[in-house]
Amino acid sequence: MPFLKVADEGGHTMTLISYKGRYGSPQFNEEALLNMDDFPLRADDILLCSYSKSGCHWIWEILRLLISGPDSTGQEKIDKESYMMEWRPYDQYSSLPSPRVLNNHMTFDMQPKDLLVKKPKVVFVYRNFKDVAVSFYHHHCGIHEYEYNGDFDSYLKRWSSGQTDNGTPWSYSLGWEKGISEHPELPVFVTSFEDLKQDPLTQVRKLSEYLGFSYQDDFLQNICDLTDFSAMKKRKGPNSFKNKDGNPVMYRKGEVGDWKNTFTVAQSEWLDQMIAREMSESKLTFKYTL
Repeated sequence: MPFLKVADEGGHTMTLISYKGRYGSPQFNEEALLNMDDFPLRADDILLCSYSKSGCHWIWEILRLLISGPDSTGQEKIDKESYMMEWRPYDQYSSLPSPRVLNNHMTFDMQPKDLLVKKPKVVFVYRNFKDVAVSFYHHHCGIHEYEYNGDFDSYLKRWSSGQTDNGTPWSYSLGWEKGISEHPELPVFVTSFEDLKQDPLTQVRKLSEYLGFSYQDDFLQNICDLTDFSAMKKRKGPNSFKNKDGNPVMYRKGEVGDWKNTFTVAQSEWLDQMIAREMSESKLTFKYTL
């Protein structure tokens, strides 16, 4: 599986891997990507799926704490990457105890065949595209394996044309919407970064009920407190990927509307037009401010 230097319109290159007609992160495992179809799932797995930079670390930790229950201190040193399906060959996940909170950034059509056979619970999370673009830009500039240092305007064109890992956010989102619609027998909980940010207790309670729990609100509020962005950055940041300045790439800001600090008016209007065109058939609701 070759590493490629993929150039954008501005001539800036990004190191990506090419597999099955798409691009992947240079951090991911070749065997894992090529054999994702055959990843053995369990009926009691919980599968967290999202486009990158959509709050997956945050929601994964919420799910982990819900599964662990009130006896958990929340201080266990367990990272999302330990359960990330692109990270290593699938046989290395077989020893993980059930229920596993697995996660990936794969499109619906690239999910394991077992998804429609074992029908594990799925949590699908999405985020407004402008905040995703800014967060992914800092992700690509900050993680050295990408070897990328382009300007944001060039990056926006690259990202919107699918020249990054995960492809375009609209093809990803529409693919998941289509898959969920065509498979009503598959249990899927859909939420957004913004809904969780706006009312974390309500969303955590809904997640808890979806998983079959009936926890008291004081425990659920404790989970909200433990997974607040500042708390997670303090607890998880020191062991996270660092950018060249030594700051954690995965815990940068965690805000809604931070895109306004990066986008120009012209860039925002340009992306609005593209979103309107590409997402015209979507039923998802996006919030760009709170």
